[in-house]
Amino acid sequence: MKQHRLSFELEMVVERAYECIKLTGRLAYDTQLAAEQKLATAMAAIKRRLVVVDVSGLQFLDSTGLSLLVRFFKQIVSESRAMAIVVRDNAVIEKILLMAKLDRLLPIVGDEQQLLSLALPSSFDHMSQEVLYSAWRQRSS
Repeated sequence: MKQHRLSFELEMVVERAYECIKLTGRLAYDTQLAAEQKLATAMAAIKRRLVVVDVSGLQFLDSTGLSLLVRFFKQIVSESRAMAIVVRDNAVIEKILLMAKLDRLLPIVGDEQQLLSLALPSSFDHMSQEVLYSAWRQRSS
């Protein structure tokens, strides 16, 4: 019998205008504890106002993973930060996010360039979630 490897990885990358949290593996019930710990560590390390969560490396996302993303989003907003999700070419994960209606909470973009086109990079230091979301909605309509 083939065993599935339970893995979830998180990498933080500091860019000029934002911090990127790259998620890979499985964000699911079976990786929940590891994911919660890694996301809490990432949350404590965030210095920039704009946080981009890159989910393009996820191979699997279930309702537990969606819940973790929503809780992380709420923490980001409660600290007066802004968050967006990058999906790149991961159509399966993008579809799950859209089915869960996460696009009603925050921008879901193909890549960072779509996000950076919403405003000058220097303005992200002062941008709220509401302003970021509104700019994204106007651009995507």
